[in-house]
Amino acid sequence: MTTRRRLLAGSSAMAGIAALRIAHAQSSSPVTPNSFTPNNFTPGADPEAPQLDDVVAPGLQRDVIIRWGDPVLANAPPFRPGFVTEAAAARQFGWDAIIAGIVNPPQAQDGIARIVMVLSHPDVAPRMVFPGGVDRPRIAGKMQGASVLNLSQRGGRWVVVDGGYQSRRITDGTLCTITGPAAASIGPSVQGVLAPGIGCVTPWNTVLLPEGRTNSWVARLADKAAGFSSPTVGAGFGWVVELDALNPTSFPAKRTALGRMPRAGTACGMAGDGSAIVFMTEDAPMGRLFRFKGAAPIGDGSGALDAGTLAVATLEGSSIVWRDLPPGLTSLTATLSAASDGARFDAPAGMAIGADGTLYLACSGNPGRGVDQVDALNPRAGNGAGHILALEPAGGDLAASRFAGRVILLGGNPNTDPTARYTPGSLAWLRSPYTLNFDAAHRLHVGTDQGGAVTDTADGLFVMNVTGYGRYALDMLYLAPIGGAIGGAAFGPQGRAGFTVARHPGATPNADFAHPATRWPTVQPDMPPQTTVVSLTS
Repeated sequence: MTTRRRLLAGSSAMAGIAALRIAHAQSSSPVTPNSFTPNNFTPGADPEAPQLDDVVAPGLQRDVIIRWGDPVLANAPPFRPGFVTEAAAARQFGWDAIIAGIVNPPQAQDGIARIVMVLSHPDVAPRMVFPGGVDRPRIAGKMQGASVLNLSQRGGRWVVVDGGYQSRRITDGTLCTITGPAAASIGPSVQGVLAPGIGCVTPWNTVLLPEGRTNSWVARLADKAAGFSSPTVGAGFGWVVELDALNPTSFPAKRTALGRMPRAGTACGMAGDGSAIVFMTEDAPMGRLFRFKGAAPIGDGSGALDAGTLAVATLEGSSIVWRDLPPGLTSLTATLSAASDGARFDAPAGMAIGADGTLYLACSGNPGRGVDQVDALNPRAGNGAGHILALEPAGGDLAASRFAGRVILLGGNPNTDPTARYTPGSLAWLRSPYTLNFDAAHRLHVGTDQGGAVTDTADGLFVMNVTGYGRYALDMLYLAPIGGAIGGAAFGPQGRAGFTVARHPGATPNADFAHPATRWPTVQPDMPPQTTVVSLTS
């Protein structure tokens, strides 16, 4: 079923079972790669080299949950690669996927464990999806968006529930409400959610889906998909979408108080005064970091994101200082212009908030940063391997005006890159950290995304402790097939199972629909490679 390598002999994984091998850790501070030698790995071939199959750490079982083309809605037709219709795409699981999070429905009387998983579908690459690479925008618009899945536990395994109550697809045709200060100038509603990125679950149990680079999607759909012919339709996109995943009749709501920009990711928490805090990253090689603070305590969550203060992170030494954007409509509809003095990070992406209030930020790497542009939190020029930051708010309050920042990992191969830096005792290394998620045991899970590039390592899901002995020592749980990436992580009740996504396997730079780099997971000549959600259990 999987290729297994003795990379982590004796390791188990995910929430409650992810045990870092840290016997050799002597320090909680990142060090140079002198302490990270090939002796940590099995002799022979590079243990992290890309393969045609996925790789699972010893002691884990990998089960397929859902794949591109599998049914999300009960009336979805069978998957026919190369012959997908609009109607089919609107009912099937999308081509690409990132886990936004898991929400727990009320306990049913039958006692069966159930969860509701929400995933974003950010992209559709014509060269990998359509024969000959000829784009079919009307179909592509239905493949992107989001999926809401009902999962139940049967025979000790998590499975997708056929015809689940909350199951739904969000596409370019989904009607959304527009709320907050900019609603009056845009209109009360808009059709479609476009290019959602790394989402998150709110403290009040809804899900945030941040729209990314929507301009290209609007142009792609213009005069081809219903509702996209108006030249002003673009104003309805580029927002954070809030979804009540437990209510299948609810409308997704675009919250304009959080500003309009192409986002990579979001993270949501609560300030010391009980108001909502949402962190957002700009999707750009030199992207900025934003924060929204709600105007009032959360309460039941209704209206928590419709009024508040938007701020951009600026840099003072190694500290983040938040500067509020000017009040008014301009800061909401032209947010990037209002934040021109914001600190620029190396492709900031996913975030996670620790139990002590520390904000962890994944920076995917920016080979275009010049030597005159380095700073304390972006310390390397011309390096695309990325790094991870820990940003600690004063007093542990997410609403604090100053966060103390430090680099906890510098990505890259420590055997070839003298600037790569890992804690002693690390048993793995990575490139391009992209998603960050905490499990129930407060271990940080790092998913990587090199955009399909074939390098000296596959993209994977890694784990580290952020407190205690062996702090920041890195271990590997799962590697995606060649051309694939990792679409985040999420955890079942009591942390008994972990979920991750192998995104767009086989999509290397020169691959196409007829010639993918792998045909995982089916490995059948008549099947394309498929983005696949998997569970990992011990």
